[in-house]
Amino acid sequence: MDRYDVVVVGAGPAGALASRAAAESGASTLLLDRRSELGHPVQCGEFLPDATELADLFECPELIRTAFEVPPGTVLRSTRWMACVSPYGHRFTFPLAGYTVSRRAFDKALAYRAEGAGAELRHPVGVTGVADDEVVLASGERIRARVVIGADGPLSTVGRSVGFAPTRTLFKMITATTDGPLVDGIDLHFGRAAPGGYAWVFPRLTDANVGLGVAELPPGRSLDRLLDDFLAGAGIGPARERTHWWVPVGSPPASLVRGRALFAGDAANLVMATNGGGIPTAMLSGWLAGLAAARHVRDGRPLAEYDPAWRSALYEPLERAARIQRFGDRFARHDVLLALGMRYIGASGLDAMMRLRWPARLGRRP
Repeated sequence: MDRYDVVVVGAGPAGALASRAAAESGASTLLLDRRSELGHPVQCGEFLPDATELADLFECPELIRTAFEVPPGTVLRSTRWMACVSPYGHRFTFPLAGYTVSRRAFDKALAYRAEGAGAELRHPVGVTGVADDEVVLASGERIRARVVIGADGPLSTVGRSVGFAPTRTLFKMITATTDGPLVDGIDLHFGRAAPGGYAWVFPRLTDANVGLGVAELPPGRSLDRLLDDFLAGAGIGPARERTHWWVPVGSPPASLVRGRALFAGDAANLVMATNGGGIPTAMLSGWLAGLAAARHVRDGRPLAEYDPAWRSALYEPLERAARIQRFGDRFARHDVLLALGMRYIGASGLDAMMRLRWPARLGRRP
């Protein structure tokens, strides 16, 4: 039976950073992923804020400098602004520096960096469960692990195996590519385009990433129908390469430690509820999980040290975003109320919400 200090399940941004941190810290590390091609199919809007914008969201500058490294060859287009579009077409624009990336290149680059640091990468390898200190593969093989890191997304097999089930809402998502507008900003559309959620248009190099997400589908509608209607209404061409997926939205859990298992990224419910962004928090939490795992096997430090580390860096902004999202849900399904609310708080208020802050014009925080 193979034995490793740390086994990481899921080679997305969270798993890749966890593996790299653990390997660089001296732990024998195995990174597993079920996909034949890392980063494909694309289950993401592919947008990232730049490091300066991220530092405005989370007060952990040293962690951001260490863990939030975007391989330059994966960047497709730099952007300078965001527009929030109301149900009746009013645009509220504010500065936001970022870029779109190719997830097919991005995920590979991060995983290969982990491999270069000494982690062993295996894929496609399915994991069917975790029992005690063993990871069970789809082939029936069992691998010994002193620590398991669940970075396997919102439907985490590791989480189900160890009873980790954070309270959250799973938003139903669809993403695709189109011959959309190639501009230096990104659009989020609210209201009728995606009732209770939002739709997006993110420019890439020669095409655009488009998609939408909703908590519940309207009666008689499918994600594909919603996307087709949105694109037709926006005057954008037909969608190609469609992928369905989920995003977990809710408050961050009190603890991401279950016995010998740690959780990071979407598997840990660490998503920015006001905008659905999860790549930066996956990278930051993955790095901290990998460090905690390596310190445990190397120095005997308790795995519970992971909780104060990620909570200090991520908890308060994510919890604040969840409160704002719950407040906004009161209006999100009523186009008139939503449009009036967006007009009332204006671009500055929408900017604040995207930065995980309570809009000043709304007065007392919920």
